[in-house]
Amino acid sequence: MPQENVITTIAARVAAVPFRLARRAPFSPARKALILHPCCISQVMLATPLLAILKRAYPQTRFDWAVSDWARPAIAGNPDLTELVSTGETAVSQLSWSQLHVLIQQLRQEQYDTCFIPGRSSLLAYIAWRAGIPQRVGINVHGRGFAHTLPVPPPPGERHAAIVYLALAKAIGIDTGREGRLPMAFYPSDGARTAVTRRLIDEVEWLGDVPLVIIHPGGGDSPAYADKSKQWPVERLVRLGNYLVRKHKARLLLVGSQADQALAADIVGLMPVPVANWTGCVSLSEIGALGEMADLYIGNDTGPTHIAAAVGCPTIAIFGPSDPRISAPYGDEGKVTVLWKEGGEGERPFSWENGVSVNEAQKAADKLLNRKT
Repeated sequence: MPQENVITTIAARVAAVPFRLARRAPFSPARKALILHPCCISQVMLATPLLAILKRAYPQTRFDWAVSDWARPAIAGNPDLTELVSTGETAVSQLSWSQLHVLIQQLRQEQYDTCFIPGRSSLLAYIAWRAGIPQRVGINVHGRGFAHTLPVPPPPGERHAAIVYLALAKAIGIDTGREGRLPMAFYPSDGARTAVTRRLIDEVEWLGDVPLVIIHPGGGDSPAYADKSKQWPVERLVRLGNYLVRKHKARLLLVGSQADQALAADIVGLMPVPVANWTGCVSLSEIGALGEMADLYIGNDTGPTHIAAAVGCPTIAIFGPSDPRISAPYGDEGKVTVLWKEGGEGERPFSWENGVSVNEAQKAADKLLNRKT
């Protein structure tokens, strides 16, 4: 499938003409609604406030979510959802035309009457239209929402994804300001909570007597949008970890996917202090469960960082080439500290040389750990 580019944008604008000329009916409450937002974990997490406010406004509506297999664990336990529809392993832009046809037919068979499309994708607009969903509410930028029956422009001056997504709720008459700042939502399973509690006692010998600090060194390994430059340098993580052990007597625990195992091994090898390494053998649900118990989480711009923030764990999110003004974790502002050096975005190639320093991370960690005492 073609990626979003100048040609597809122009094509979307041309295709929008007959939709603009058609009479648009006012929005009517949905009986069975679909959120079409497949990728990736962080972006799916940033759309969970939209789901929460929609469900509160329409408690009788059934809400399903079309999501990639990669991002599925981010919303697998969400009680506001009835069914998760697979859109494939990663981004829909990577589907073949035959796979796309199968997905469209699957959505058509579900007979949704409403589709919410938080992303800025002409392909997703096409999918919802071809699936025969009569009421299509979505963000429209540069004509990419050409087939939406209710195209919604991003709020003026707003860039953060979670706030842009919430504009869909406002467009159908929901008073989003009345709810205040709805945080992201993540629901670890009871099995995950039980499993990590046992492992913390048996393997880490942590009984809550000292601060538990979760460190996720990876990031930028999404199959759809890989960018290893998002990873804070190993030597800085090592220095930060050593500091937390000396200053706060912290118990350190490394987490991540199998792709992060070599990275974690380097960190363990360089650290003179004890560090538990669960990298490659912990699920996203278990990372969420750990976040419910931990005193601090440290990670890069990656899905698990958003999950830790969503469960209320004091979180340090370290950003490099990406812009946190667009995709930072959206949660309790008092518990989430975003570290970023403005000006990194757009640099080619990006370098951490002038990025977040160890000293900055130490100060942020001190503040969050002291906040809990």
